[in-house]
Amino acid sequence: MSLMLRVRDRFRPPADVLLEAGVRPGMTVVDFGCGPGSFTLAASPLVGPEGLVYAVDIHPLALSMVRRAVQRRGCANVRTVPGGDPEGVPKACADMVLLYDVLHGLPDSGRALAALHRLLKPGGVLSVNDHHMKEDSLIATVAGTGLYAPAGRVRRTFRFDRIGMVGGLE
Repeated sequence: MSLMLRVRDRFRPPADVLLEAGVRPGMTVVDFGCGPGSFTLAASPLVGPEGLVYAVDIHPLALSMVRRAVQRRGCANVRTVPGGDPEGVPKACADMVLLYDVLHGLPDSGRALAALHRLLKPGGVLSVNDHHMKEDSLIATVAGTGLYAPAGRVRRTFRFDRIGMVGGLE
């Protein structure tokens, strides 16, 4: 899997994807289902020292890989969060949540999208890409929760604006 991701990253550099998605200095970004950290590590210099990146994954080996890479690169603005439920991330802290190549594999996408919604600040953005899903299905899955409004597509990702309330937060 790691080799496959390295090949993907050579042809589709994560930093380019993140710049297209709108990652900017000072943002707080949550990389949900971060895997070995391609997008986490690319986001770190983009958000800069004033920003923060949370790397969330259910697989301990993936987070171990992220921690080692973060240490090697000296990314002081990255926090790793174990488990599939992002309880280790403060509520309403994120400017953007990344959901890349994860949506298709979520056992309960509605529950996961609601949990991610709680992490986003009002006005926050969910950035989604999943090559395992057709565009119509991806949009229907995310927008069907009533928590996100489709806000367009850039070259490689779909953008959804946070709307509505969940758990009393707005």
